[in-house]
Amino acid sequence: MIQRRLYIYIVAAASLGMLLIGLVNLGTTALDQLFRATPIYTNPRDSYAGFGAVTLVGLPVWGIHWWIAQRLARRNLDERASALRRLYLYAVLAATGVATAIFARGFLEHAAGFLLGTSNDGPSIARAFWGTVVLFALWLYHFRTAAVDRTIAGESGNSATLRRWYAYGLLVLGLALLLFGARNLLQQVWILLVDSSQTIVPGSLVPSAMATMLTGLVVFGFHLQWTSRAPLAADDRSSTLRAVQGFVALAASVALALFGASQLSYYALARVLGIDHPGGVGGNILVAVAGPAATVVVFSLAWVWIRRQLTTDAGEVEATRQAGVRHLYTHLVALLALATMAIGAAGLLWTISDQV
Repeated sequence: MIQRRLYIYIVAAASLGMLLIGLVNLGTTALDQLFRATPIYTNPRDSYAGFGAVTLVGLPVWGIHWWIAQRLARRNLDERASALRRLYLYAVLAATGVATAIFARGFLEHAAGFLLGTSNDGPSIARAFWGTVVLFALWLYHFRTAAVDRTIAGESGNSATLRRWYAYGLLVLGLALLLFGARNLLQQVWILLVDSSQTIVPGSLVPSAMATMLTGLVVFGFHLQWTSRAPLAADDRSSTLRAVQGFVALAASVALALFGASQLSYYALARVLGIDHPGGVGGNILVAVAGPAATVVVFSLAWVWIRRQLTTDAGEVEATRQAGVRHLYTHLVALLALATMAIGAAGLLWTISDQV
């Protein structure tokens, strides 16, 4: 039984990968010819032949093995509830989800550049859009399949753990894209406001930051809303993986907020001590502090929000868990603050010793 499942899902995963590679690259080649753009591959005919062959092999192999898997799942509830089937589904969801986010970010970046007048690269927009559509279609199909399995056969034990790895992994990815995109966008807007010589030019970071932020917002927002629904929320509330994900995000936010604050303090103290160009910065000091200020604003807000989420989660479980979460939070922040202070003190003492 296990050997049969291993065979079916390993072959299905490998052939699905071939199918996706073939479809994405066939569409890319066709779009290059349609727009008369410089092709990514030297010989379009060779590209059609190669990726056409990959598609023609991957499609029937995946179709046959997935049909067998679905047929067995409809006949046997244990087959539908098997951990190997969930491993296949959530592994495909993770792979296609990350790939979709990458292509969607590229599409949004080129589209934003086009709307802002900094880019007119139509072929790149079309290629990214095609890749996004293909990958999202496969992601959506497998997401709905996993939802049907969960409704019919339930989800517990290893199967629930696999779902959590997928959900909270994508949640962290989306949050990272959202925060870093927002930080970079805020920095660029700040620079545009304080420095009249700065404009949005081709290759600027504004379209890139907007694309990163919007992609992260969609990925993070969807998975946050999905994991907040019943019965997933009730099932995951006491999950260790959920708490670990929250504290990893919290630790990163606290560390980056403290780092940004230390940079701002450095520029302020340097000016108080009469240093005209702290850190080798020339020109407008307000441009130099754009990055640290944006980091403090964005990651401080993330710090506050994540802390509230962890407190809410702890408040809905037993009192022991509430105390544990509170203690872990306070000790984590204290550790990061102490590390920041120790690094600063060591650097200060080193500088003083050099002057003596």
